Amino acid sequence: MNNHDRQWLARASHRLLRPLVRIMLAQGIAHRDFDAIVRAVYAEVARESFTPAGKRATDSHVAVVTGLTRKEVKRLREQSDSHYDAGTWGGANRATRVLSGWHRDPDFTDDEGAPRPLVLDDDIEGFTALVRRYSGDIPVMAILDELERVHSVARDAEGRVQVLNRAYVPGTGDSERIRMLGSAGHDLLSTLEHNLSSGEDKKPRFQRTVFNMRVNKRVLPVFHRLISQQAQQLLETLDDWLERHEVDEKDHDTACTRAGVGIYYFEDKGETTDDDQPE
Repeated sequence: MNNHDRQWLARASHRLLRPLVRIMLAQGIAHRDFDAIVRAVYAEVARESFTPAGKRATDSHVAVVTGLTRKEVKRLREQSDSHYDAGTWGGANRATRVLSGWHRDPDFTDDEGAPRPLVLDDDIEGFTALVRRYSGDIPVMAILDELERVHSVARDAEGRVQVLNRAYVPGTGDSERIRMLGSAGHDLLSTLEHNLSSGEDKKPRFQRTVFNMRVNKRVLPVFHRLISQQAQQLLETLDDWLERHEVDEKDHDTACTRAGVGIYYFEDKGETTDDDQPE
């Protein structure tokens, strides 16, 4: 990489780290703690992805690649217990799977295809049957408690469980949102990293953004509603397609992988106009 590209990469890194550092500071994570995280990740990635083919990953090689000392690399290797597991990070949340199944499985929808209210203890065609089908071994009441906590479902006067929201969206400050930070951020950056390193033997992954530098602030609430409605419809369509092509958990012969798409709204602190100035 030439010096010009290094400067652009430094600028890009500075920009992408700003929201992450704001989150870190808001959660009480000081610079020294973040520095320790970065050192550990440098060592892990160098060991996993930058070891020459056919060679064993050694502390010396990791030290050369990362600039860390061999002593530091050895210490990080010995204390590491946070190996990235795609099946855990970013895997389909069990609550999300239950909501998705409720919306598309004909056993749990009405004649118009809408999720119908379900009797809680019915293990044939009720909520218990739904959870057992889509949540694996997670207890029924644990799923119900979580969905009620985030206001995705509620119980009516007859005690039936009914859907309030197809999306599983934890509240502000919820630890599940912090998990989502690692998952969504990883996925977007992994796509960008793939596209940066794409050669003739690699097909770039789809990644597009639309924006305008001078959007009237007064229309932003309307734009946000438009995004929320249309993006949700698109995501539900894609979710249904992925479900139709999902490999059964008992099928150990068919090759499968994790794949998906993310859509996000963004807004910066833009310039103010005369109309925006306080009177």
